[in-house]
Amino acid sequence: MRQLQTQKLLLIRILILIISTLSLTTAKAQVFNFGQNPPSIKWQQIDTKNYKVLFPSDFEKEAQRVASVLEHLYNYEKKSLPTHPRKITIILQNRPVESNGFVTLAPRHSEFYATPPQDMEPTDWLNSLAIHELRHVVQIDKTSEGINIPLIEQIQFAVFGTVFPIWFIEGDAVITETVLSNSGRGRLPNWEKEYRANTLSGENYSYSKYYLGSMKDNIPDYYRLGYFMTTKLRRDAGDTIYNAIFCRAKNKPYIPWPFSNAVNHFTGMSTQQLYKATIADLKGRWQNQLEKLSCDSVHSINKRINNVPTDYFLPKPSGNGSIICIKKGLGDVSAFVQIDPNGKEKRLFKIGLQLSPNFDLKNDVLVWDEEHFDPRFQYQTYSVLLSYNLKTKEYKQLSNHSRLFSPTLSYDGKTIACVNIDHANNFSILLIDSQTGQHLDSIANPENYILQTPSFNKTGDALVASVSSNNGRSFIRYDLKTRNSTLLMPFSFKESQRPCFVGNKILFSSVYNGIDNIYLFDPSNNDLKQVTNVGFGAYNPTYVDSSEQLFFNNFNKKGLDIASSKLNENALKRTDIRKNNFIDFSAPLVSRESGHSVLDTIPLSTHPTKKYNEWSHLFNFHSISPWISRGNDDNLIAGLRLQSNNLLNTMSLYTGYDYDQSVNAGQYSVGLEFKKYFPVFSFSLLNRERSGLIQSSATTYIPINFRENKIELGVLVPFLFTNRNYVYNTGMGLSTTYTSRYNVINEPKNFVSTIRFPLTTSYYFNRNSLRSVRDFAPHWGQNIAVAYKFLPDNNDYSGNIFTFESSFFFPGLAKHHSFITSFNYEHGAGIYRNEIDIPEASGAGSFLRTEPLKNSLLIRYRLPLFYPDWELGRFAYIKRVRGGLFTDYENITSLRDVTSYGLELRADCNLLRYYLPVFDIGTKMIFINDNRYKSPIFELILNFSL
Repeated sequence: MRQLQTQKLLLIRILILIISTLSLTTAKAQVFNFGQNPPSIKWQQIDTKNYKVLFPSDFEKEAQRVASVLEHLYNYEKKSLPTHPRKITIILQNRPVESNGFVTLAPRHSEFYATPPQDMEPTDWLNSLAIHELRHVVQIDKTSEGINIPLIEQIQFAVFGTVFPIWFIEGDAVITETVLSNSGRGRLPNWEKEYRANTLSGENYSYSKYYLGSMKDNIPDYYRLGYFMTTKLRRDAGDTIYNAIFCRAKNKPYIPWPFSNAVNHFTGMSTQQLYKATIADLKGRWQNQLEKLSCDSVHSINKRINNVPTDYFLPKPSGNGSIICIKKGLGDVSAFVQIDPNGKEKRLFKIGLQLSPNFDLKNDVLVWDEEHFDPRFQYQTYSVLLSYNLKTKEYKQLSNHSRLFSPTLSYDGKTIACVNIDHANNFSILLIDSQTGQHLDSIANPENYILQTPSFNKTGDALVASVSSNNGRSFIRYDLKTRNSTLLMPFSFKESQRPCFVGNKILFSSVYNGIDNIYLFDPSNNDLKQVTNVGFGAYNPTYVDSSEQLFFNNFNKKGLDIASSKLNENALKRTDIRKNNFIDFSAPLVSRESGHSVLDTIPLSTHPTKKYNEWSHLFNFHSISPWISRGNDDNLIAGLRLQSNNLLNTMSLYTGYDYDQSVNAGQYSVGLEFKKYFPVFSFSLLNRERSGLIQSSATTYIPINFRENKIELGVLVPFLFTNRNYVYNTGMGLSTTYTSRYNVINEPKNFVSTIRFPLTTSYYFNRNSLRSVRDFAPHWGQNIAVAYKFLPDNNDYSGNIFTFESSFFFPGLAKHHSFITSFNYEHGAGIYRNEIDIPEASGAGSFLRTEPLKNSLLIRYRLPLFYPDWELGRFAYIKRVRGGLFTDYENITSLRDVTSYGLELRADCNLLRYYLPVFDIGTKMIFINDNRYKSPIFELILNFSL
């Protein structure tokens, strides 16, 4: 029985692996496909012993430094996982304003997004990013060491992702960024606060819940789980066993859950038992920490009406004793809300995408930043400034195509100060008119510190801001009259954030006692005093001079609440910065690595640079991979494809051989897509076998078989942009084909052997509101697509077809309910008269039409039923169960002429404890409104997303 179960698990595991591999192929064979850079960028390259660094020409200074850092880190990265990483290409992306990085195969390379975040830890961004991403290079190359088979990158990456859980992959990299530096996320109390709050509040959540997430409770991402579990594994088992676990897992990818099996083999624990041991260890340490600190309880101003995790970011006092903040949570997209003295909320308006929550409020003027996109080139993104006047209700966008962050207002609301980061990673502070957006002044930053979250003093003649570098974090004061700047305290690796003035003193959040709290610093005598003493974290202080009132965020297991207290400086005690009760869980591992920060001394070199010729690198073949798809008649087509993608993601190419089961014959294909310029050009060639039936008499049909070559050319002009809390996606396309048929068996008299250049024109427009985690459809959305296809006169027959498709989203009767209507129309003539190119009614495959389909109206009502977080052993983890009702019409003349109706029940779940794919599984019960057909009909719903 156990052997049979193992075989079943192996088959399911292979299925998951195939899904992972095949779903990559449908995305043009790329694991990460974020778009393109503007074609105007001139790319340069630096070749070192172990890395090739590609970078835009205006980023050369930083590229030289990064190349030195990469070579310096090479040997340190692999100490606990010994291997010899192969030379890899690192692409430095300086156009996105997002802060990110990744390593991938298919094609093999890494990308560093160079713009530092405004809420980063106290370090140099690119140095920290390099440590983290190079550890992923070690992981991937160690997994495939000894395998010298070319063109298997896609399969290798799929194996890597199925052998090792993503929490381990990222947790191991977070350990590395922490123990090889003086900083790293493993040393931030802010980073562990959700785990600490949940654990000390008595929430005994399961391993699956912390790994796979929740739509019900405040579960952080898997990076945290991975850091704690992987640290526990290394601390207790030692690095020799740690390396042995990695090797056993990678060498046995064919067994179910190879990583868990390897952990159990060497430690006697499953991953679930390792998780429980980790939480028990941390709980004891955190309880001791809390007992030493004797923390205060804090009253929340906001009133939570449910238990859905929600944050009330950055409380700012407004008129009449009310507070304005940004509210965001599992059930809410980002919006400004106003909270009156009784805790009653009023939503002002929703806002667009933010890189991190940022805004300011002075004199009834709100100002904030949002991320905007280049309409065509997705790597070109912007951080723009916006404002809203609470009195006049006037909304303004103050900048376009800018890279401006963390705006703050002078007390009169007339001047904005914000961080500006140019494409060379030069940092400065800009002063801007809050009414017109006019550039007033620029504050130099000759040391080029990483600048974060500036704030004005009361008189508007000074600014304070956080500064970061490889030496850690400090605060800097800018005198706007004398143009002098002063560092207010020595650099340290304490996470100190969001400074603001209290007279000439500085209020900020920091970690001096081991938990984030609010502190007051006097630069005149270096006197540091602790203002709050909460147990899970205090953040984002704001001080009101007139009332001497401090407002701040206080964290608990449901998110950030708003709290306030009187700032009585005489009652504050001086802080002893030597007493730090932070639980540095990975501290014992430092001595096993270098014993110190490897970033303290980096030998810098000047490397030769040369032009990177993109045209000579258009072809980059990386994988021969299995391919499965469904044909027009739902027939199975399977085969192999050779994939090529260039590193800059401007050209993809595939060629392959497939077997079509419906005709028991092979087919050959080639496809190419060129995306460097504004239009996207595509080309495909398909040689395949076709079959059908020809009516020779009233009762006789003769089979016909032939092969055909079909060439397709296309051009598409896509656009993507945002406006406030809406995302717009629109585009126009033109395509044509040429088809020739040969080797005809049972050729009829009027057989058409050539179809010359039918033209298809298309246009689509989508406008959808942003969605929260719990929303499975936008509250408001409008989506239309129009296409027209016709045959020119140079063919032996004629035909044309016009199609219109639409879907509209509306709010339902309760939160997260969705009402959806879809009206679709088509009109065909000639050879396209009976073609169906629009959505059909549910159950259409189970009844016969008596006339061609002309239109359809599909009405849906969908709602969440509950969020169970059910763990069904290792087999499934169910986050949400949802239901729905539907009514469908075809060739509608009256709303009484229903074609089909019914209900659906579906679940959002993960299978076999894999983070991806996320499955949407359910059933649809369909009633056909025709007595000739048996009802109900049950259809399986099986979708997945990556």
